[in-house]
Amino acid sequence: MRVIVSHHRQLCTMPLEVLPATEADAHRAAAIESVAYGPSPVGAVLFPGGRSSESSTRVADLIADLRKDAACRWAKVIDTDIEKEEDQMIAFAMWYIWETPPTKEQHSFSSYRGPSCNAEACELFFGGMDSMRVNYMKGKPYVYLKLLHTDPKHHRRGAASLLLSSGLAEADRLGLPACLESSVQGRKLYERFGFEEVDSHTSNFSSWGGPSDVMVPLMIRPVGGRPISKESQ
Repeated sequence: MRVIVSHHRQLCTMPLEVLPATEADAHRAAAIESVAYGPSPVGAVLFPGGRSSESSTRVADLIADLRKDAACRWAKVIDTDIEKEEDQMIAFAMWYIWETPPTKEQHSFSSYRGPSCNAEACELFFGGMDSMRVNYMKGKPYVYLKLLHTDPKHHRRGAASLLLSSGLAEADRLGLPACLESSVQGRKLYERFGFEEVDSHTSNFSSWGGPSDVMVPLMIRPVGGRPISKESQ
């Protein structure tokens, strides 16, 4: 994946750059993911022991994903004015780029999230989203945004937009559509980049004392962000 190196400066803010991320960034990526999601009714069901208890296994899982599949690419946003180099990374993205239609095994991912997770609830939630995407994108080459996290201390600085712009520029260069599962909160951002909802998955966590109607949209961005025609769905 060609990461489009971007430099971003706003009034009274520090410069941000998009760069490729490597295994050395896995610890920081896992830490950002943990604080980005924070405590929530859904998180309490999926991770009864809290996300912090899975941090070591999460780092290993991220590295394993990167090593296992050449289609997996990482990118990061750094703030070059942060003095401590290990803290410069403020946002992280994991992309998969399939230039030919992936097999079911290639674009299916395990719902298991480590020993601290509620495996049954994770299968309902993550497994359900995975099946939705795999079924919709079956037989198609595409770019998949699997992870996009920003450190909450650096929200509203444009880091997520920089990562999206970089990844989507590569998707357009390759002539591929892009796909993601969105949170309700992130939907408006993705719509600004040309993504449209094409399906959704709803999870009922009431068996564990959680919410009963957690809806996750599947969103697709055609090449160039053109509107999706009814015939293509």
